[in-house]
Amino acid sequence: MSNRLRGGAAATNVPPVVSAWALRVIGAAWLMVVAGCADEPSRPPTGEVAVVLPARPAPVVSADTDVVAAQDDLTDGRVWSAMRRILPAVRSDVRRTPEAMLVTARIIAAWDGWDELTRTLAPEPWLATRFDGEGYELLARAALEHGDEEAARAHAEAALRLARDPTARAVRLVLLARALDRLSERDSAAAAYRRAADALPIVREWLWLREAGVTRETEERGKRYADVRLPSVKARVPFTEAQALGRFGLDVAAAAAYEALGDMPSAYRLRLSSVADRALRSGVRAGLLGYLQREAAGERLQRGIEVLDAAFPNLDETSELLVARLAAAGSLHARAAAGFARVPSALVTDADVVWWGKSLIAAGKPADAAKLIGDRRLSTGASAVEARYQRAYALLRAGQVAPARAALQRVLTLHASSSQAADARYLLADLDSDVGRDTRARTNFEAACASNPPGLYSDDACMRAGVLSLALGDARRAARTLDTLTMKFPASVDVIAALYWSGTAWSRTGDTARARERWRTVIDKDPLSYYTARSAARLDTVVWLPAAATIPPSPLFQSALTRADALRQLGMDAEEGYELDAIEREASSAPALLLGAGAALLQRGDVPRAIRMGWKAVAAAREARDTSGRFDDRGYLLVFPLLREDELIARARANNLDPAVVAAVIRQESGWNPRAASRAGARGLMQVLPRVGAAIARSRRYPFWDPGLLMMPDVSLELGTAHLGAALSQYSDLTRALAAYNAGASRVRRWATRAGASDPELFVERIPYVETRDYVRVVLRNAELYRSLHGLKRR
Repeated sequence: MSNRLRGGAAATNVPPVVSAWALRVIGAAWLMVVAGCADEPSRPPTGEVAVVLPARPAPVVSADTDVVAAQDDLTDGRVWSAMRRILPAVRSDVRRTPEAMLVTARIIAAWDGWDELTRTLAPEPWLATRFDGEGYELLARAALEHGDEEAARAHAEAALRLARDPTARAVRLVLLARALDRLSERDSAAAAYRRAADALPIVREWLWLREAGVTRETEERGKRYADVRLPSVKARVPFTEAQALGRFGLDVAAAAAYEALGDMPSAYRLRLSSVADRALRSGVRAGLLGYLQREAAGERLQRGIEVLDAAFPNLDETSELLVARLAAAGSLHARAAAGFARVPSALVTDADVVWWGKSLIAAGKPADAAKLIGDRRLSTGASAVEARYQRAYALLRAGQVAPARAALQRVLTLHASSSQAADARYLLADLDSDVGRDTRARTNFEAACASNPPGLYSDDACMRAGVLSLALGDARRAARTLDTLTMKFPASVDVIAALYWSGTAWSRTGDTARARERWRTVIDKDPLSYYTARSAARLDTVVWLPAAATIPPSPLFQSALTRADALRQLGMDAEEGYELDAIEREASSAPALLLGAGAALLQRGDVPRAIRMGWKAVAAAREARDTSGRFDDRGYLLVFPLLREDELIARARANNLDPAVVAAVIRQESGWNPRAASRAGARGLMQVLPRVGAAIARSRRYPFWDPGLLMMPDVSLELGTAHLGAALSQYSDLTRALAAYNAGASRVRRWATRAGASDPELFVERIPYVETRDYVRVVLRNAELYRSLHGLKRR
């Protein structure tokens, strides 16, 4: 075992942890392949034996109960529990047997800790004599994952020599083929892929495609393509052919193939690589620039610019300015800022300065943006107005509050009738609100709300002015301001909130008729809103919620899902994704298939796809609702899934938490994706920050710690519920606990001093961070849905 795992709690730098919901530990004995499926031939064409691989690892026989228990935990998907069980054995000179080390290696493989696996296994003396070469197989996988192809080939060959059954041989052939493929030993790679395909019928066609991709002869590739029958594989044939043409230096033909597929960045990359003549390259450059200007967007805009930059690192000034403008409009902020900086200032317009400044702000350089605009001699046009506003905003983002105030006041003085003036008033109001100058803040919010033309934040200004008036005790003024929002900005995202709070304000004035009309409108507009439950409580009524139900996974996609599982375990991640994409496309084309396909994907652990399909199912059901208004609402079970239910409930109750709230937090924080990572560095299901996780882990005497552990679901649940439970015990009020979980305790202490904060509902509305304000509302809404859909009970 590596020194880091032999040590105690101070050991660090364990590789990032990635654990799938349905545990699939990679290894020959872990791969499930079903031979003889209905849509596949039951016998391999060359006479080799088609193998059927067991769904679970071969048990390791050991007299050490911790080793056996660790293997059982691993099989059940409790990876961190397995590691904790095995550590005492591997840290003991007496108990550190080959069996203990193999189970440890399997555990590390389950979280994709490939570097740690190499350090753990490579020194072991039993690799060539025990377990039929499984240790070498795991080392081959690790080498492929961290890009050491020579080591991968050596380990795969050693594992193949030791394989004593068709199962291990077939899997190891794929590992060897992948290593040879990367080493450009294409004939050998093709032969290995072909032999593996003969033995693995359920993924045979994907392996044929890989074989074709490394085959030089066009005719031979065509034979393999002709053998393909599965639609998911057939759809990838043109892409494989384009890649093969490029791989074998047929750049012109490859470019044409990519163009036919609509992949213009790849087409232009190959055209440029095939042309040496300066004039011809200039023509291709012009074509690429035209494509970027006319058609490219999103990821293809980014790739197209990367192709251009690689081929022409020193663009002429006109082209560089064009690319900078395109990058800015496409939110490629760093590239835009760099491009503008390379253009002579005489060519940069005031409008360019605005884009440049916005790009710098978005790239995390607000001080540079403020200096850039401040150094510019601005004219009096519309761009100059926006530039002055952006400079003030940049100063604010840079934390230079006093200069920012002065700059915002200058916008008001010079451009009082502009939309930027409305936004300047909004930012000034926000600054005043932060320091408790509520009366002055309300005045500026109201002015921004009433501004004509309105600014980007004028609707939110109405909302904040109304809530502030309620907090200050002026309900009638609050009601009128909030009604202004609903009339002036009917498309605003704040309309539902404004209606609810308008009802609350009119109620406080004694006008119960208006109040009840506002609350009924909230319920009619959005039955699942955070404000709907509150409106219903005010009206003493019950609102509709989707009911608990079950969705049986559709058997129609079982073969495709089994192929996807096999591909994942063979390390063929791209092909796995293509299979799952095909399922999603097919189910989305027929609403009747959405629920069953989504349930099958959810059972597999593919939560993002299941959620997407759930929303599609809800939309289709609403469209097909009967005359009574009833519809099949089971799609919400996919939209708001519940996984690891027993563990979640146990952890919630151990920390005095409502299980529905924990589920709602996970749904909002990560969408049930254990690999989720935020820009702030939070990780895992419950998005715990590494420093917070480290502190809780120390208090719980974790045997070792690394931030990567947060991506293990069992670790995230343990530490995340402990963190949320501590926040709830500190504040006693759930709204404040959720705000602290999202934004930190110090901010909540500050917000708790604001006017009206003693009322939990007003506290939420007065949170100045939009992200945190929305977070608290959505989690509380989601908790109600989890209670209804999954029967989760309050403690």
